[in-house]
This record gives sequence, structure tokens and C-alpha cells, in this order.
Amino acid sequence: MAYRELPRTDVVIVGGGWTGLTAAYELANAGQRCVVLERGQYRHTATSFAGPEEHDELKYAIRHRHMVDLSKETLTIRNNRDQQALPMRRMGSFLPGSGLGGAGIHWNGQSWRPLPADLEMRTHYEERYGPGFISDDITVQDWGVT
Repeated sequence: MAYRELPRTDVVIVGGGWTGLTAAYELANAGQRCVVLERGQYRHTATSFAGPEEHDELKYAIRHRHMVDLSKETLTIRNNRDQQALPMRRMGSFLPGSGLGGAGIHWNGQSWRPLPADLEMRTHYEERYGPGFISDDITVQDWGVT
């Protein structure tokens, strides 16, 4: 394999998901040179992330189509340095994603666009039941945006 020295960077971020890219954006705006590393090939199994296409529970929650294919890739797990790293044989609560595109749905959760009423929950209840309906120890609030 040929060796090539790459330009120096200030920060290396492993994983270009929502958190990694947000961190890279903020660090770059603060003047840091960032490199983001991602594994896997580009994978886009649906034409959009809208329903019903992306709400296929069998495909994603049961067959783990956005996850590492353990029959083809080796992934080892250990809980501390003293343990021997053993191959992961089946998916549990740790669901490592693989491939580019759609990483935000690897965990099989979806965040739906809120309805206008969802953003003004406190106002709704106060208008309907009166200002004393919500006690002081309840944290129901309006979002502050519409």
C-alpha cells in the first residue's frame, strides 16, 4: 500500500451523523480544521424518508437493514480492557449503523414534524381550562416558535 501524508488537521471526528456534523460545523466556524471520517458505502434504501416507505418495521426493526450486517462484517465487543474482545453475533440494544445516508433513522426512531398545536401546548391548556389548571411543578411550556 502506498503511503501518502495528508495535510495536518486540528480535529478528527469519527462519524458524520447529526452530532458529528454539527460538531464539525461549530468547530470549523471557530477556526478549527476538521476531518470527518465515515465508514460504509452510500446507501439510500428509500426514495425519501417519508412514510410509508421508511416505516417498514419488518425491514428496519426486525431485519436491521440500516445496521451492520454481522454475517459479513466482524464487530468485536468488550466491556473493559481485561476482557477478551469477542465477535458480536446478534443485535441487542447496541445497534451499530453502517453506510452513508439515513443515519438519523438507524435507531428506528422517527421525529415527526410537530403540528402547530404541539408547539403551543401550555397556551392551549390555559385557554381551555384556565390559568390555574397547570400546577407550578408541571413543566408544560410553549416552544417559543410557531
